[in-house]
Amino acid sequence: MVFLLDYVQIADGQRGLIESYSIKKRHFIGNTSMDACLSFIMANHAKVKANDLVFDPFVGTGSLLVSCAHFGAYVCGTDIDYNTIFGQGKASRKHQKWRGPNENIRANLCQYGLEKFYIDVLVSDASKPVWRTHALFDAIITDPPYGIRESTRKTGSSKEVVKSTVEYAENHVPASVTYHLGDIFVDLLNFAAKHLVNDGRLVYWLPVYKPEYTDQIVPRHPCLKLVSNCEQTLSSHTSRRLITMEKVKQFEDKDEYAHLTEAEYSSYKGHNAFRNKYFSGVMKKIAQEENKN
Repeated sequence: MVFLLDYVQIADGQRGLIESYSIKKRHFIGNTSMDACLSFIMANHAKVKANDLVFDPFVGTGSLLVSCAHFGAYVCGTDIDYNTIFGQGKASRKHQKWRGPNENIRANLCQYGLEKFYIDVLVSDASKPVWRTHALFDAIITDPPYGIRESTRKTGSSKEVVKSTVEYAENHVPASVTYHLGDIFVDLLNFAAKHLVNDGRLVYWLPVYKPEYTDQIVPRHPCLKLVSNCEQTLSSHTSRRLITMEKVKQFEDKDEYAHLTEAEYSSYKGHNAFRNKYFSGVMKKIAQEENKN
């Protein structure tokens, strides 16, 4: 007896994108380049579509820009690292000392025929946004630095008084200071509240120390609604949460989010809070393995 079954096709899979956009074949990569699978997951969480304007304030080597441009979005970003933005300095690839002329973010977009969606990238400090227009971006997608493989820095001075009116020489390189993780998240949520269009989405990674994690440490903002909170395990004691938020209210000056609550801030108190916990767990695991032997 033969049975004939009808079926309905729901959608085509896109797992082939993971291989075709693999960073192993990418012109320009860095120590923290986001792999293709996670980049496309983030773009999907942000509901990126054709003709959207997407921004990454910690753009790095532009992996997230590539995934968003694939869906037809116009992309731009900023980063405080001059060498990364301009594709200069030491290379991240094995057996290669310096970056070549085709190792930059634009070259990555060109590699996949996506240059027409590339607006530009700027050397800029995420703690001091340069954008004047509110409600500008359809999506903000980013992976802030955690202080593990890349340092967290912002422009500033350790001196108590810094004069903002001082005129600097054209070749002046401003000093930098540590950028606390708690401050990074406050600035990021404020920026998203100001510069996302209504119903626009913020998607970012939040590093957590698992023994201390509760849902209460996820930063909140009165203009942003938490849509999803997914986990990617990094080690036995750490993970990172993929946080997706949607703008539900027009930003007003009274909505400025000045600081995290005590519950939100406790896990990120001190510049190296997450870094210290990350490596304390690593050292503890090594000690346990040595005791077994």
